[in-house]
Amino acid sequence: MKQPDKLILVGVISSAHGIKGEVMIRSLTANPRTVIALPLVNQTDAKIELKFIRQNPKGDLICKVNNIDNRNDAESLKGTELFCLRSDMPDPAEEEFYIEDLKDLTVVGLDLAPVGRISGIFNFGAGDIIEICFTDNKTELFPFRKEIFPEITKGYVIFIAPAC
Repeated sequence: MKQPDKLILVGVISSAHGIKGEVMIRSLTANPRTVIALPLVNQTDAKIELKFIRQNPKGDLICKVNNIDNRNDAESLKGTELFCLRSDMPDPAEEEFYIEDLKDLTVVGLDLAPVGRISGIFNFGAGDIIEICFTDNKTELFPFRKEIFPEITKGYVIFIAPAC
């Protein structure tokens, strides 16, 4: 059975901009303008089409959305998350990956014996945090660092427990 394609969060409409229905978009991609080239959908799977106007000095994108022509309609889009299908994203370079690809990966020790699985990935502003659900059903959070997670493959993640 083929696994359904995953949705990747690539941006958020942060506010209305001006009176002609433009919006500000906070891009979550390495290059903010990448969002414009992707086929986007919202939380309800409705297609979102963006027309790029300009990028502000902070890196936010100012765009027109579909047929939004006034500020009131643009304001109603505030907080809208913009997604694309994982299959529409370019393949990551070597030693790179998408956070979405890490979810539910098996976590193994240096001996390659399973110790758990990745149950969540968070970022509270100071870097990515990996939540591991261990085989005894206990969960713990770890900073996403090379010394703790030295190898990531498509099938598993090697985990070295940090010394306390």
